Amino acid sequence: MRSNRTLFLVLSLFFSMAVEAGEMPRQLVNAPAEQQKTKVSLVVSYRTDGLSTQSSGAVKRAEVLHVKTKDAEGYAAYLKQKPGVFAVEPNYLVSNPRMPKAPIVLAPSSVRSQSVSSTPNDPAFSDQWAWQPPTQEYPGAHDILAAARKSVQKRKLRIGVADSGFHQISDLKYTEGYNFSTVDGPGADFYTSQINPSCTDSHGTAVAGIIAATTNNFEGVAGIVDTELYAARVMSCGYGAMNDVATGIYWLAGQPTGAAPTLTKPVDIINISLGSSTSECPTYLQGAIDFAVSKGVLVVVAAGNDGTDVSGYSPANCNNVITVGSVDRRGKPSDFSNRGSGIDIAALGELVRTLNGEGQASLWFGTSFATPNITGIAGLLKQHAPTLSPEWLALRVKEASRYPQDYDTNVFKGGIADANRMITKLNEDLSDIQPSFKPALADIARCHRNAYLNTSVDPSQLETLYEIDSSNLGPLAADEHYTVFALSKNQPASEATIIAASQESKFLIPNIDLTENEYLFDICKLDDTGCRYGKTLSLNVSVQVVDVRSCSKG
Repeated sequence: MRSNRTLFLVLSLFFSMAVEAGEMPRQLVNAPAEQQKTKVSLVVSYRTDGLSTQSSGAVKRAEVLHVKTKDAEGYAAYLKQKPGVFAVEPNYLVSNPRMPKAPIVLAPSSVRSQSVSSTPNDPAFSDQWAWQPPTQEYPGAHDILAAARKSVQKRKLRIGVADSGFHQISDLKYTEGYNFSTVDGPGADFYTSQINPSCTDSHGTAVAGIIAATTNNFEGVAGIVDTELYAARVMSCGYGAMNDVATGIYWLAGQPTGAAPTLTKPVDIINISLGSSTSECPTYLQGAIDFAVSKGVLVVVAAGNDGTDVSGYSPANCNNVITVGSVDRRGKPSDFSNRGSGIDIAALGELVRTLNGEGQASLWFGTSFATPNITGIAGLLKQHAPTLSPEWLALRVKEASRYPQDYDTNVFKGGIADANRMITKLNEDLSDIQPSFKPALADIARCHRNAYLNTSVDPSQLETLYEIDSSNLGPLAADEHYTVFALSKNQPASEATIIAASQESKFLIPNIDLTENEYLFDICKLDDTGCRYGKTLSLNVSVQVVDVRSCSKG
């Protein structure tokens, strides 16, 4: 493990080189360029009982300090001894993964109108290989079109992209965005043209286009999901500071963050196609990711493009993320892709058709563009089962992956994403877990037991007593329960409330009202988190409601 001194010097040198190269004004806010050669940026994280501490009504997660390079090691040691300080770490420089090839702008090969009515009419769609079904020759495809046809949009998603290089183009609409980069100063303007017109970076646009370009508008490319799109500009022209990434994650997760307008609710998924060379996930970054997950947000990150073990790169080596490697159409790991046991899943990262800053459909290369394929695929499942927790959403995306012949799991632990298999498996699982749901008195033996009726204070209430029998299902985990939810008709599943839960496979539920409510079944933790099927299974009455009076006469 590298010493603090080495890390501080590397960070200082990197900032100095960037300024001296004249690529862009990448200095820290309020820090003249000359000072950057002699100063480093430290992030001080404070001990808390939870995810954050309250200070004067505002959330205090971490503090950024600018320290002279020669004093950095000693000052860090001093800070670590102060009460309440949990960690003192470099504010690592982050960047988009190096581009293995420059984007290629080509005229779309498809015609303007597709022959199949249910196929997107976007001109470049036929070159979007990830949407096609896998074949023996090209097992690197993800069958997204088949999955999109099966995925029912039960709720419109909210997806965030933490990046830079966002441009205003007609085929891509942002619901909201904000600039969190302290390199050029945070603010409401987040489009590249508004902040640095000389910057040619359009990385964020290309990433966002894969996920959310407008589909079926006879323009550009097809986005995988119809979603509200939120842009967190966390770098300046492709470079920035790690703590700005953490701030952008907090914002996308719905946390009040400085002057940025607080989102009304968290996004559902965050895409992060950037990274830093560090062998440990910084405390302040892991804290932001953990906070997002606690708010129900899935975080998907790029593995990086240095062709080495992914364990040396953050946020790819952080916990509670899906880390994405790159394959080509033949299903072979891309030479440039980082690799190792930390790769959770692989996606197409070569010849990925998306949009550049001028709105042109172009071909891109890198794990940066494999990652939004996974974000979009996860989005298809999330809109189909909106209450799936991040843990179950990640698990279902990963467990549906494929391992083609000769696929080397020593290179990538995770297989190649298969969107159609993912949606199909959920639907099949829902069919397999259908429990019996019927009035308690539907059992003939019970119906003829007078004591069953005579001991009730109000025998008519027995008409609303129902029985769940899930004995056909497999074993539960120690903290799981068979769970029944009530949902007022025409309301989203997120509004469902628990009315019964049991670890017994057969149990009774009182006060069932089929005229006013829909009833849902799932296997969940008792606190209504971690539901396996996202509350997507509606309970259907398996027999007719019994008339208690006729039952008692029998």
